[in-house]
Amino acid sequence: MLLSGCMRRLLLAAFAAALAAPIPASAAEPIMPLADVQPGAACTGRTVVRGTTISSFGVEVLDVIDRQRPEAARILIRVSGPAIATGLGPGFSGSPIFCPDAAGVARNIGAISTGIGEYGGAVGLATPIETILAEPILPPTSARRSLARSEVIGGRSLAGPLTLSGLNPGLSTMFARAARRAGGRLLTSPASARAVAHPPQPLVPGAAVSVGLTSGDVNLGAIGAVAHADGDAVWLFGHSLDGAGRRSLFLEDAFIHTVVSNPVGAPELSTYKLGSPGNDLGTVTSDGLNAVAGRLGALPPNFPLKVTARDLDTGRVRVLNTRVADEGDVGRPAGPSVLGLAGAAIVAEAAARVLSGAPARQTAEMCVAITLRELKRPVRYCQRYGVEGSGANPLAGALANDIASAAEQIDGYRFGVLHPTNVEIGLRLRRGLRQAVLVGADGPRRARRGRTVALRLSLRRTVTGVRFTRTIRLRIPRDTRPGQRTIKLTGTDADAGSSPEGDGGLTVLFEDDGPVEEQPEAESVEEVRAAIEGLERYDGVTASIGANEVQAYRDPDLRISGDARVTVQVRR
Repeated sequence: MLLSGCMRRLLLAAFAAALAAPIPASAAEPIMPLADVQPGAACTGRTVVRGTTISSFGVEVLDVIDRQRPEAARILIRVSGPAIATGLGPGFSGSPIFCPDAAGVARNIGAISTGIGEYGGAVGLATPIETILAEPILPPTSARRSLARSEVIGGRSLAGPLTLSGLNPGLSTMFARAARRAGGRLLTSPASARAVAHPPQPLVPGAAVSVGLTSGDVNLGAIGAVAHADGDAVWLFGHSLDGAGRRSLFLEDAFIHTVVSNPVGAPELSTYKLGSPGNDLGTVTSDGLNAVAGRLGALPPNFPLKVTARDLDTGRVRVLNTRVADEGDVGRPAGPSVLGLAGAAIVAEAAARVLSGAPARQTAEMCVAITLRELKRPVRYCQRYGVEGSGANPLAGALANDIASAAEQIDGYRFGVLHPTNVEIGLRLRRGLRQAVLVGADGPRRARRGRTVALRLSLRRTVTGVRFTRTIRLRIPRDTRPGQRTIKLTGTDADAGSSPEGDGGLTVLFEDDGPVEEQPEAESVEEVRAAIEGLERYDGVTASIGANEVQAYRDPDLRISGDARVTVQVRR
């Protein structure tokens, strides 16, 4: 039957309203006290292994470990069934387990939380539901658990590493390799939330869920499952994210592309869920030792991060947007914000998209504007780049390190928490290295102190070898001693475009000490501004005469490297 235009519009409006409507809160399912959980029980687990559909699998209770210490107790289990054929791994944490009570009623005994490294991945640990629910939905902002992680039964949490999604495969590999070189692990997925658009999913026990640090074209978050839901309150994972207490992050549903099967069980070789975050549904407010928790509804404070990339060769423009969770109001409990990593990822992806690839030689300009709640005017700086290298994107490391350096200045301010409210980044890129080498220079044989002389620079373009000249004017400093003096002219080399380790120079993003060199700490917000604006490095030709050094010439179209000398007789 054909629908009229009016009817189609009404149906589309109704569908859009259904997508925009809030997810209904879930009624709490019955739970089973740890005292009633007995070895040998045949139970059922719930999790998502494809898309958003919850699947069931078999669970056998093998033992209850440390039953007398509820906060540290764990349930030893063995899983089975087609939905979990290659065992447990990152992404399965939070999958609830339901066992029948004496009356045959299925009750939640807890959630899968930890792998123990067994070959096949069928044996793991679950956190008792009473322990999970003991974690408050809204802890105090200064709360940190006093129980050390080492006191909990050993193993690896199955929320595991963060997942970075929305990057092209080459960049994903580069970021993952950089994380690994820094001693961490980063899972990657090529799909952003927009690429796997689906209706908002009810966050019921077993549903796929993500704790998002960012949300948009490039996403960073931890994927797992919902362990328990009661009204608008939800508990996830069965273990901590960072164990940082009060949090303010995105609570999202997730889409599972597949389960990547590897039964070995080693940290880098285990089975894991390949997934991407989906719809923003609420706020993660609590990060306790035994669970992560939050509420459906209002989203956390966040700020936009926008990158506009322009291809100067074709005029093509690409715009990427993401939103970054701002935990400033809860004291940034997990340490530095994610702005550095998120900014580095989205800038690298924008550059790759607008150029439709990764030319070995690239020239770029990046301008950054960061608006802070504590400053009246945005903080701005611009930087030019010229790189020659290989890999997923030769520019990625240089661009990412400058973004991370700016973020570290904000995070490192020790006299208060600074709140970014908007970050805009403009990229102008072209293929080819717009670089010339200074091969010689000449000027007058004599000059007076305090007077200006004309110097002619002999230059040669890299790649093409074309020779040309530029004439510049240089003032001889008044304090230059009379006599024969040498003017040394020094250019700026091209930026490093690759690393032999294949990590694009991104490893610093994942290291504790970060990319910023040792320097005095900012004593005021204005000093933070000055430090960020000071990232704008001079990339022209410098002239040195004795102890004096001045900025002599900056070409608007070229970076100039190399050096040359001019000898002049200085008079009074």
